[in-house]
Amino acid sequence: MSRLNKLKKTIKDLWKKEKWYWCAAVVIGVTFSAAFGAHWTKGYSQMIQGGISAKVVRFHVLANSDSQEDQALKLKVRDRVLQEYGHILSSCESKEETLKELEKVKEKICTTAQEEVVAQGYDYAVGVSIVREEFPFKRYDDLIFPAGVYDALRIEIGEAEGQNWWCVLYPQMCYVDASWGYSTEESHQRLENTLTEEEFLVVSSLAQNEITPKVKFKVVEWWQERN
Repeated sequence: MSRLNKLKKTIKDLWKKEKWYWCAAVVIGVTFSAAFGAHWTKGYSQMIQGGISAKVVRFHVLANSDSQEDQALKLKVRDRVLQEYGHILSSCESKEETLKELEKVKEKICTTAQEEVVAQGYDYAVGVSIVREEFPFKRYDDLIFPAGVYDALRIEIGEAEGQNWWCVLYPQMCYVDASWGYSTEESHQRLENTLTEEEFLVVSSLAQNEITPKVKFKVVEWWQERN
């Protein structure tokens, strides 16, 4: 074999070895990148959800069943409670103050809700509690709240097996389909004043044109829906 052929063979053998090294390096790099990306995504999503959860109080009303009558009753109870106790909560300036006030009037809220049930011609029992519970990923018009554990005022009507109704008591944001009468703009401002800049940027990203907040929103949305 000529020297030229030997050189060609040597180069070919080296390339075969190097090719496998490079393939292995690429696989390892992709694996580490994916693992790091998943870890970062999870951490970022949990940071946003945890930050929001630490600052807001949710409202959760459970209907007796999914019948049209029970669902209508659920909304009647919701409206009655908001009408009679909304003014108390509207003066609260923090999550802690809101929870404290809710604890004070919890039994009264239960009595009011029970009275509304009876007034509508039903005999369902009503339960009212202040809880920490799991909420699903929820959109309020052009705002989103990540899934996770939140403090909430929970009202259960009868068997409490019907579709739920969710809202935000602090900051006051029951504007989507409730009766406090606050405009969307006012609710946005209350939320912006309560959350950090980063948290509000993600939560309100659907209303923004910049690419960065949209990407951050998608990161949170993807991780929440994946889990």
